[in-house]
Amino acid sequence: MGAIYSLFFRSSTTTNNARPSSPPPRQPYSWETPERAAIRKEDFILDKLKDQTIYRLPGSVNGQQFIIQNCDNCTIYVFDYADSIQIDDCTNCRILIGPVRGSIFLRDSINCVLATVCQQFRTRDCRDTYVYLACSSQPVIESSHNIKFGCLTLNYKNLAEQFKSAGISPWNNNWSNNHDFTSIPDGKNYSLLDKDDSVFKHFSLPTDPACAFLDVSDNVDQSVTPYTHGELCRDKNEERCLVILFHNANADACARDLITSTQKSNIALVQTKSYRIDDTSVERLFGGDRKYNALVANGPVIGLEFIGANCVSVCQQALQNLLTAKYPNLPHFISQSAAVVAGQLDKFYNFASMQIYSNHEIMNVASSTSADKVTSSDDYRQSSHGDDEEKIVQEFGHLLEKSKQLFNGLRDLPQYGHKQWQPYFGRTFDIYTKLWKFQQQHRVLLDKKYGLKRWQIGEIASKIGQLYYHFYIRTSETNYLNEAFAFYSAIRARAYYSKVNREEKPDLMVKKLRYYARFIVVCLLLKKTKIMRELVRELNRQIDEYVKAYDPDDSLEWQLVLNEISSFIDIDNQLIIDGISTTLSYRLNQSLLPILPANVEQILANIQSFSLEEILIIGNYQDQIKFSELTIDMYRMLQVVERQPNELTSSLDDGTTTQSPAGHQKDILNLSDNGISNRSNPHKYLLYKPTFSQIYAFTSSAFKELPTNGALLLYISADGYDTHLKSKADHAYDFGGLKTNNRHEDTIENSNSPANTLTKKLPSTSAAVTTTHKDVHNIFPGDLYPFLRKPLFLIVDSNNSTVFQHMPNLFGQPFVSLLSPVKLPVTFH
Repeated sequence: MGAIYSLFFRSSTTTNNARPSSPPPRQPYSWETPERAAIRKEDFILDKLKDQTIYRLPGSVNGQQFIIQNCDNCTIYVFDYADSIQIDDCTNCRILIGPVRGSIFLRDSINCVLATVCQQFRTRDCRDTYVYLACSSQPVIESSHNIKFGCLTLNYKNLAEQFKSAGISPWNNNWSNNHDFTSIPDGKNYSLLDKDDSVFKHFSLPTDPACAFLDVSDNVDQSVTPYTHGELCRDKNEERCLVILFHNANADACARDLITSTQKSNIALVQTKSYRIDDTSVERLFGGDRKYNALVANGPVIGLEFIGANCVSVCQQALQNLLTAKYPNLPHFISQSAAVVAGQLDKFYNFASMQIYSNHEIMNVASSTSADKVTSSDDYRQSSHGDDEEKIVQEFGHLLEKSKQLFNGLRDLPQYGHKQWQPYFGRTFDIYTKLWKFQQQHRVLLDKKYGLKRWQIGEIASKIGQLYYHFYIRTSETNYLNEAFAFYSAIRARAYYSKVNREEKPDLMVKKLRYYARFIVVCLLLKKTKIMRELVRELNRQIDEYVKAYDPDDSLEWQLVLNEISSFIDIDNQLIIDGISTTLSYRLNQSLLPILPANVEQILANIQSFSLEEILIIGNYQDQIKFSELTIDMYRMLQVVERQPNELTSSLDDGTTTQSPAGHQKDILNLSDNGISNRSNPHKYLLYKPTFSQIYAFTSSAFKELPTNGALLLYISADGYDTHLKSKADHAYDFGGLKTNNRHEDTIENSNSPANTLTKKLPSTSAAVTTTHKDVHNIFPGDLYPFLRKPLFLIVDSNNSTVFQHMPNLFGQPFVSLLSPVKLPVTFH
């Protein structure tokens, strides 16, 4: 929020936000997806099931997030495509899932069998598990043991269409190119299964009559994803052949026929790729033959790598037979001799590694933003040689420096106004999209050549989280908080900052502490009380370590931050029922929406209606519970003028959603708000102890931007100010007003000040002038008169609020005021 702008951007200026809008990126971000029909979240969560068989038929999931957790001895079939899958704490389960647009995250599960198609696969803290996989990127395992990977061969009705709906090509499968973050010396935590070990050896075909029409099969010849040997062939010293089929209506069918034909001659398929070849790659790949330029422009190619005795001649003959009999004039390329195959394969996979991943958007979390995704070792291997390595390192350095420049420039953007900041935010999002994708794609090389450390990856993720947070600030849309929470959660789950305590310089430790403070702010705004309290305890430990290790000058400042957070949380959760602290949410949700009459449109047509569009929330009390630049009354007020974020996110309050940034953002945002309209929240500015000039500037900007039939809400929480005039006639200025942060000594009320002491010694006429002086830094009712030209909703919380009760309606516009009691009622003492 703008009120704590300095916490996120280290800016010393007053913090605020701007008009709701969306940046103009080249590709839509996750929040820009079309609104879906109302969805019941319980239909997409399987929890605490035992000894059951569950079916989800085509059309039942339809691209939503799906969660499976705490299941025991269950068989689960999901014959539909999903946006992401999360599987936690399952034992002895057999799970089959259709194409997944984004990521599958398998955690804390034992003795399970999983068969699935996905863009990205990750597992952590699992053991004794079979995984039959078709995965576009490199599967990742961590803290897992005895994981067996097999190539998924599967077919059922609608599966091919579901591949397309999920944006997955059956020709990009890296099932065997695994990366283990916790590898063991002289051994492996995983193994690869051969062709004879198929998925339905471990659980039966579905027997429910409702599934009969699907015709489910794991027959290799019928599989949508062709069987590839992958890393099983890595060490085989046999002849290889590269076949490229250019974009054509018959290319897919020809490729499958070619695979079947070569199998009769004991030729094995190593791997396949499908991607677009750009013009700059044509010359290197095809030796400058210009006829291929027009062919690659038609669309993505299909590449096949074969292995076996006399592989080149066998493949040439098989392909020629197919072209003659079934696919005449199909444009193609095939290796002409075994001697040149190695170089052709190197170039083909090098270009594939640069092109395949560019099709998956980082910010569209469905397929890209895992905090630990790495490209396949096979895709990557040929890009890590010689000049290519140096270019990759240089490009990463350039992207990193450019991202820092753009991020630092965000603090200089105008803090009020509407359109000035949008293009800059768009460019910043774009560069971080490229940077995040680039470090994922070249993680292994950057670790080796650049010395990329985990805290550096965490810093990139942290800044992306800050971008999402500040997009919430600038647009007032609470669902952006979900995005920031996803990135911050991933940093914590992946322990990116775990080793910064060992560094000699304290700078990295300060970054870690600032990350904790930002994460707590986001959890506070999302009302995630449990994880917020965990973070406060962790921050307390981190501050103790920081002080003991470095004895820094700012130790008292960090202790003050911790005290502010603790006090804020305690005050915000005062309601205790049966000994349990209850968290209250002040945001608008479905249960709070009034039931409108059936003829509401007719009623509204006969009256002039106004909508709340611009809001200023001003906190100017000198002494109040606060955290950073957010007072408790500002915090509660900002929630009142916002809609509740997505319900699924709010319900996962135990932190179990801390998967990669990939899996979690779009998965949640794609679910609707239980029928709540997606109309933008009113735009708000948050001003903590602003001066009079700042209040007037921001109010004027909001007033200027009010649309037709738009209303301005002005909430002011401040100490009262009395003019001390003996004769009070003008309600506009004589009766006093509200104190602002005038940043100067109050010579009128501070009787012990040198100025007041001097006044007592002056002649009575001179003293009279001093005591009748009005403090020009405060807000008087008359200061708000110009804003009565448009609909105004005024809320004043002060011990001098009654001075605003005589506001005149000078311009005939709607005006509403809510004024607090000047004294706290005895009941509340």
